Amino acid sequence: MFRWKGSEIKMGNKVLVVDDQPGIRMLLEELLKGDGYEIITAKTGKQACEEAIEHHPDLILMDYKLPVMSGGEVLNYLDNQNLRKPVLIMTGLAPNSIEENTNYPFVKDIISKPFDIHMMRELVAKTISEKES
Repeated sequence: MFRWKGSEIKMGNKVLVVDDQPGIRMLLEELLKGDGYEIITAKTGKQACEEAIEHHPDLILMDYKLPVMSGGEVLNYLDNQNLRKPVLIMTGLAPNSIEENTNYPFVKDIISKPFDIHMMRELVAKTISEKES
């Protein structure tokens, strides 16, 4: 176990990173692996649903605009399947334009792209530590 800005992180917490842009997936994977998280990646909404069922992540970090299934459809699926893990939504759209489609209690925040990597690390650590308390 180690600390990140006051939050304790248990080694092995699983984070599902979902984005259709390979560069963003790779950036987040490297960044979060360095903080001790186990990373699972997906590039489509459908693949995100499959990975969520198979791996039961502690946190889902997901782009909203995804191929095959949109972020809103993924959230609906997670809710219907009782897979209500904390979700952080990333979007290049105006956050208020998607709020009505992301109104689930397990959606913890909407992050605008491009994002600050230090803020992202802190938000991931904070969200996981809140889930565990």
